[in-house]
Amino acid sequence: MKYANTSDNHLGHLKTPTTHIINSFKTTILTEQNKDLDILFIAGDLFDRLLDLNSKEVHSIIEFFNYLLTYCYANNILLRILEGTPSHDWQQSSILVKLNDIRTHKCDLKYHKFLDIEYIERVDKYVLYIPDEWTNSHEELELQIQEKLNQYSITQVDIAIMHGQFKYQLAGKKYNGFYFKEEYFLKLVRGYIHVGHYHMFSKFDRIIAGGSLERLAHGEEAPKGYVVVEDDRYTFIENKNAYTYVTLNITNATTLDRLDKLIAKYPIDSYIRLLLNKEHEFNVSFNELKLRYLDYNMKKIIKENISDSNSITYILTDDDPLEVSDSFILDSNIHQTLLTNIKAKHDLTELEMVKLLGYVEIFKHVEDNSHE
Repeated sequence: MKYANTSDNHLGHLKTPTTHIINSFKTTILTEQNKDLDILFIAGDLFDRLLDLNSKEVHSIIEFFNYLLTYCYANNILLRILEGTPSHDWQQSSILVKLNDIRTHKCDLKYHKFLDIEYIERVDKYVLYIPDEWTNSHEELELQIQEKLNQYSITQVDIAIMHGQFKYQLAGKKYNGFYFKEEYFLKLVRGYIHVGHYHMFSKFDRIIAGGSLERLAHGEEAPKGYVVVEDDRYTFIENKNAYTYVTLNITNATTLDRLDKLIAKYPIDSYIRLLLNKEHEFNVSFNELKLRYLDYNMKKIIKENISDSNSITYILTDDDPLEVSDSFILDSNIHQTLLTNIKAKHDLTELEMVKLLGYVEIFKHVEDNSHE
């Protein structure tokens, strides 16, 4: 069996253009190499917001949906859609179902808006689907899953397609809401557990958070992509054309000429954020800087305002070697100091480093494309 899982595509996003997201989906997922897929799972947040017919993105989305349906039909790929976060998806994936219904050549499509278990005869697998914000009680969730298991007279499923968050993903975050329990799902699911919602790739045992296909905000500088599973192995496939969001560390040695050269490296319309001290001349003259770089989306963030609760990832420059070595984490506690040292030696995202202390196993194969 071979299947692909993607999530958090966020069509209709207010910053990353929908046309760019669609192009990434076509050129990264709907490829010649993936024509032998058995199933394509879209695990929630296919949409970013509620759209109407006046939205300029709608026509591009409908055209893309027809392309997606044609691709899946032509290559005999089962298409499974999961409802994601209600405030993003708004059950708009029903559009796909309607388009498929009126086609002469229909693909095998199912849209899961509710907690359910599906037996897919073609691959002889039981798949569990759980939308985001389905319940705020893990006890209630387990009871509902047990009811579904009883309907099939089974005790486990083979694959889980979910939207939400596991406890391990919340390490270092201030969050008191609902989360999935790793130990329960690792016993329930024989194979991989795919979860969407958080946009950064991570792994905990057989739980895979594939992250978003595209960059959608600052702090998402890590590689973007989707996951392909073939038999008992998964591969993270990178979207090398993901939209550019970067934060540049501005030091006392960063001149205007140097800034020109740094920004010129990035495509027009990139989202560029400057991390600087409040006394820096770029902060004082920031409005003039925005006029200077009209082809880019410019923002700033003041170093003095950064704390452990909202620390950020940014690009280190070679303007000031001393500041570069000390500036990644802007506080002095031992936890962050350790992460700073790790950053100096390994190509890890800040989110990965935060998780590292409590969940070292997440990073055993972060730099490998293929895992068992």
